[in-house]
Amino acid sequence: MIKAIVFDYGNVISEPQDRTCYTRMSAISGLDEKAMMGLFWKYRGEYDRGTLRGEDMYRRILAESGVAGSETVLAEMAKKMLAEDLGSWVRVSERVTGWGLSVKAEGYTLGILSNMPFDFLELYGDNISLFTNADTAVFSCDVKQIKPERDIYETLIAKLGCRPEEIVFFDDLAVNVEGARKAGIQAYLWTGLEEAQADWKRAVASNG
Repeated sequence: MIKAIVFDYGNVISEPQDRTCYTRMSAISGLDEKAMMGLFWKYRGEYDRGTLRGEDMYRRILAESGVAGSETVLAEMAKKMLAEDLGSWVRVSERVTGWGLSVKAEGYTLGILSNMPFDFLELYGDNISLFTNADTAVFSCDVKQIKPERDIYETLIAKLGCRPEEIVFFDDLAVNVEGARKAGIQAYLWTGLEEAQADWKRAVASNG
């Protein structure tokens, strides 16, 4: 029997990321966008794991790129880049929120499993309804684990108090879906609300 529904945040609960942020970040820093993003992904794991804060990450990116300036100028540049990054994820889907809350109202446990940096959680977390109404929320920065590592799925399972097969999880990245499936969770690739609702109905029907 299915007992819990769990959502990722980015591009699932949130509206699609505003990727024009990277052009603005490139303009702020003077960096080539492709090179900047290469360094961003170098540090993204630490950022999501909560072992590196956002401004520190962007200071590293600026330093490794050879951007010149005083400490004050570089600190302000990093702060502006972080603001663009965080702001690109802030729009929340009201339709997904409404569906998630309706599933909880039917008696299912509502969970969140997200690779989430401290900076975003501290700034916006209290304003995201599915976060504040979740029965269980596992954020990577809090547990120092990130998807698709096995440990974070085991943490979710333990916190939910369900068997893995009793959990339905939605994520927009195939690698994270595969990681969840390896842990025994019924995981589905998020391609849109209507498709997810159909996947949910099939999962519930097939498991009684």
